[in-house]
Amino acid sequence: MKRASGLLIVWGLTLGLLASLVLGVGFIGSRLMRPLLSPNAPAITIEIPSGTDAQRIARIADAAGAQLDPMLFAWIARLRGQARDIKAGEYQITAQDRLLTFLDRLVAGDVVRYRLTITEGSTAQDFLNVLAAEPALKHTLQGLNSAQMIKALNLPITNLEGWLFPDTYIFTRGTTDRKILQEAYRSMKTHLDAAWATRAPNLPLKTPYDALILASIVEKETGLPAERAEVAGVFVNRLNLGMRLQTDPAVIYGVALASLGQVDEQTAPRSLTATQLRSDTPYNTYLHTGLPPTPIALPSEEALQAVTQPAATDALYFVANGTGGHTFSRTLQGHNQAVQTWRRVENQRNTPAQNPAKDPVISPKTHEQPVKTP
Repeated sequence: MKRASGLLIVWGLTLGLLASLVLGVGFIGSRLMRPLLSPNAPAITIEIPSGTDAQRIARIADAAGAQLDPMLFAWIARLRGQARDIKAGEYQITAQDRLLTFLDRLVAGDVVRYRLTITEGSTAQDFLNVLAAEPALKHTLQGLNSAQMIKALNLPITNLEGWLFPDTYIFTRGTTDRKILQEAYRSMKTHLDAAWATRAPNLPLKTPYDALILASIVEKETGLPAERAEVAGVFVNRLNLGMRLQTDPAVIYGVALASLGQVDEQTAPRSLTATQLRSDTPYNTYLHTGLPPTPIALPSEEALQAVTQPAATDALYFVANGTGGHTFSRTLQGHNQAVQTWRRVENQRNTPAQNPAKDPVISPKTHEQPVKTP
């Protein structure tokens, strides 16, 4: 009888333990599968300092609004052997995250990544302005002038213009502005060297830097990728003949640089007056033969390819055609006829067209003769 009673007690305790185990497993399972945020909740971002243990991480997440039990999270991290593999950084928690997926992302270092995009044809100052306005970056170059910045970046150049590749840069919070600029320089140098290595023979360009300068002009002269090589061909023809390039973007760059000491989207004039076209800056390609002294913008890879492999053309002139592209001409007479055609198109749009430098389609333009103000 006593033995039977003892068996019943053991049996009951066993059943109790099994029930508790089942309930415990179910409870843990439900916690593991439960979303850390409610379905419609916006994502939250947390910062994990270096050396933070799993339990503290869970408390940080919980304080930010995630449903994450610190004890359970720390226990699971130790059980899976991941407690010491969690990486510091900035993490985003979304409604799709569960405890295990979040833990795996911490171990993988799946931190928040930011994107910074520099468009083709921007200037070096535009690049610097974008960097300065990015709060996720660590700013280390504030207050430095151009020469000081080049020295701080340890770059083998004397002018930053043209040397920063326009691209989308992906980075994490705390990345320095210095690192982005050094990466942009290396990228431009790589693209320039590659284009120069495959250049066409007998180009009127003596150095890769000459190609960089001309590519920056081509980049500003046309918004159509398909036209870059032909525009480059026109300028190559002019250089071969000793003709002045007569390109407005270079003049505009010189005007802004002379008056303000820097050139960016906000400071550069949108069009030119007759006085500005006569301004004697080193960038005035109506007054000076050859290339300007530096690039005038940040050229794309396609622009670099265009000037090192220009189209075979006999054209010496081009002007907007009023539909987004250009009309290319071999003679000044043909060019003047194209200009008149462009003006008729602009007049039909009820747009002042007396000054080709105010081309609203693709501005600025190349002119054979200095324009007159209306």
